[in-house]
Amino acid sequence: MKNKTVTTIVVIVLALIGIGVIASKNNSKKDNTSHDKMVQDEGSKPSKKSSTEVQETSKITYKGFDVVEKHIKVKKGTTVTWTNEDSAKHDVTPDKETDEFKASDLFGIGETRSVTFNTVGTYAYHCSPHPYMKGTVEVIE
Repeated sequence: MKNKTVTTIVVIVLALIGIGVIASKNNSKKDNTSHDKMVQDEGSKPSKKSSTEVQETSKITYKGFDVVEKHIKVKKGTTVTWTNEDSAKHDVTPDKETDEFKASDLFGIGETRSVTFNTVGTYAYHCSPHPYMKGTVEVIE
């Protein structure tokens, strides 16, 4: 009888922990949804963009071992500049090198690397020491 009671208590405790974990994840998702909605409602104020949204900028930031502006769109002839805000060194390595878009050397905190894009197309790149850091530059007319 004593073992059965202990087993029942353990099952109940584990079930409560599981419910707490699920509730926590759901609240986290709701917080992110609320934040995204709030950012949309703010209109012209600066906002955090989603990882799939194309941004019209010529500046890309490496921060927190991530690419802040993951997908950008620029006009042909634009110079795109990557800035490293991490303590680790990063580089810009195209998935497919072209005559105008070649791998950069490593650059440290506060340093930049720039590429002028004169050919229309979409250019995927990553940081070779940290290949999970990825982004694309879409060049339009």
